[in-house]
Amino acid sequence: MREPAHEPHGSADWLRGPRFDLSLIVGVLALALVLGGAACASPALFAAVLALDFWLLAYPHAASTFTRIAFDRQAARAHGFLLFGLPLLVFAGTAGAVALGGVLALNTIYFYWQSWHYTRQSYGIARAYHRHAGADPGGDRLSDLVVFAWPLWGLLHRAHQEPRLFYGGPIWMPPAPRLLVIVAGALAVGALALWTVRHVRAAGAGRPRSTGHALFVLSHVVITAVSYLVVREITLGWLFINIWHNAQYLLFVWAMNARRFRGGIDPRRPFLSRLCQPDQVLRYVLVCLALSSAFYFALGQATGRMTWEVLPLVLVCHQTVNFHHYVVDAVIWRSRGRAA
Repeated sequence: MREPAHEPHGSADWLRGPRFDLSLIVGVLALALVLGGAACASPALFAAVLALDFWLLAYPHAASTFTRIAFDRQAARAHGFLLFGLPLLVFAGTAGAVALGGVLALNTIYFYWQSWHYTRQSYGIARAYHRHAGADPGGDRLSDLVVFAWPLWGLLHRAHQEPRLFYGGPIWMPPAPRLLVIVAGALAVGALALWTVRHVRAAGAGRPRSTGHALFVLSHVVITAVSYLVVREITLGWLFINIWHNAQYLLFVWAMNARRFRGGIDPRRPFLSRLCQPDQVLRYVLVCLALSSAFYFALGQATGRMTWEVLPLVLVCHQTVNFHHYVVDAVIWRSRGRAA
């Protein structure tokens, strides 16, 4: 995907322009629904889609995080602890959790932490659209309620189903009575209804709200409903939202980097700033793909021959990378000035 340089950027409706933003919102949602639907068709297609998701989306999306903190000397020095100290602490925590609880602990932590990670990403992007539209800097509480209420309903619904396996391994779900699921569903649907009425009234009064913000919130509702409520099997449902999250994160991080280097090539950061010019989206993704493929291939080669009494070390290392990404992501997006 290439965004034309002449496309108008920065309008109230879009972060960058209609083509890029519609790719970010509608295109990514369509990709997740199509690939997720294919994975539901047969076990063979599931394995193929999972492999594509990991190598073309999940691994590059993790690599894209480090464009914010490690692609130039100044950023690497400023975030030395995140790059070198934190991984050791996360590895120790992950290994400790596995030693105490085995696959059950690892799967449970991964599922719930990743669900929170997805929701926080949606919250952050929705807030970015809200700020860009010049709306109340204090935020939009009704939109925030929609963004958080739907995943809450979905997670409670999953817990009520009491799945025993996730990713082929055991998982623990806290008890969730049906009444609690119904209440959460009523809250989510009611919040969405109020949000929709507000948008309709604003449009009727000639004061339409940001199109990008509205489309993004709706895409979040759709993918959450499909992943947690419509698809009955937990791993298949997870795949839908994982594809959505990974592809969206890649594009959004590029957009934020492009905004950071909108003045052109930065001589202090020539490599990254060149990748983040308006016509370099595809090259940026390919660089993230190359770096992540090299890293995960090396990780597999280095740990695949080692054994551990509880679990293969490679699994612990892979989850350490995931958990480290979650922590780093939370830190850098809460301190945008430092990350920039």
